[in-house]
Formats: sequence, C-alpha cells, structure tokens
Amino acid sequence: MLNRINLEEFKKIQDKYGKDLSQCKKTLEVKGQWLLEEDSGPQFETKLRTERAGLITVRTDETIILGGGGTAVHPVHYCMAGLCGCFSAAFAKWAGMTGIELRKFEIRAVADIDLTAGFGLGDGVPAVDKMTLELTVDCDASPEELNEVIELTKKRCFCYFCMTTPIIPEIALIREIPAPELELIHTICPTCFEKTMAFTEEGTQVCNNCGEEGIFVRIPETGEIILK
Repeated sequence: MLNRINLEEFKKIQDKYGKDLSQCKKTLEVKGQWLLEEDSGPQFETKLRTERAGLITVRTDETIILGGGGTAVHPVHYCMAGLCGCFSAAFAKWAGMTGIELRKFEIRAVADIDLTAGFGLGDGVPAVDKMTLELTVDCDASPEELNEVIELTKKRCFCYFCMTTPIIPEIALIREIPAPELELIHTICPTCFEKTMAFTEEGTQVCNNCGEEGIFVRIPETGEIILK
C-alpha cells in the first residue's frame, strides 16, 4: 500500500488484463429520476452502487438563479469533484507505481463559466471559458519526476479523457404510453393500419384483415409485450 493505493492488487489485475485486453471493456450505467412529486428540495436523485458500501443515494439541485432551490449539490460541482477524485486517484497511483511517496496531496479545480447558453440568451456560446487543475504535493520527487507522473495521469485518467475528448452521447427518447393507448397500438396493423391485430396462442401477432404478422410478442410467463 502506497499513497493509499493497493499497488499489489492493482498489479495483479494489470497483469491479468494484460493477457486478455477484452477484459478492459466495461459498461457503466447511471439511472436517476427527476423528482416531480416533490414541491421543494433536491430535484434529481440517483442511487449509485459501490463494491463494499452498498447503494449510496446522490441528489442534486439547480442553483437558485437557474430555477432550482439550492438545496443540494449542483450537478456541475459533482462533475468537477468527479474530475478531481479521478485525477487524484490516477496521479497517486502512477506516482506510487514509479516509487514516489506522497506525504501530502491536494487538488483544486477552477472553472470560468459562461451562462449565456444556460439562460437561453445565445446558443453555441461555450459554457466553459477555462478550467485549471492545481496540484499541491509534498514529496521527495523532483519537479521533472512529478511532471512525468502528470503526463501519465493525463493519458490514463478516465475523467480527464472525458473532459478533453469530444464524446457525443446518443439521445434515446422513450415516451411512456398510458395503458389504454398502448393496448390500442398493439391492435393496429403496420401494413393495412386497421385495428385488426390479434395475439395468437403462441404469443405472436397476426392481422385478421390482411394476414400480416405482427411486431409485438407477448411473453407467456409475465404477460409482458415486447417488440420482435
């Protein structure tokens, strides 16, 4: 253990994954809810799973000037805190991997922002003018050695990659449809557009008008209806 990084365990996994790089591929997921049923307090809530501490509830709120109540941490501050936490973890790790022991390590993120687009006063105006990461360390390493660790960290920190690389999320809109409307959709034929689609005993669909096979399937065990 060095710099609060379990280097021995990290090296074991590093060696294991080095023999099969496909194990480096992971999928991360966060799911949350906008708290419409609440009149005040945090606006958004998500539960994040940890390996040893179970589920942790995280809530956010917009600032007052942006229409929120200022009752919880703003999402942007979580973003900055995530960058600081991720970058400091990577820095401490790669410092330790090169034998550098940190006696003190602090990190500070400063962002100069522009709320023009946020207020709808001008689309296309960059939201961030400048961001600075300030690292304060106490150790025996030379500035040259520390700069080498910084360069390694910039290449290997996940959050730094996300902050410096254009990543365009795909937006998928899922509209919940009331049960009566949903049942109606299941009966409309995609070919003749008549309300003549019916489920067979096998759970598939067929149109009683034109014979078209349906696009929905009913799961016998649960009754759930899904797209083919």
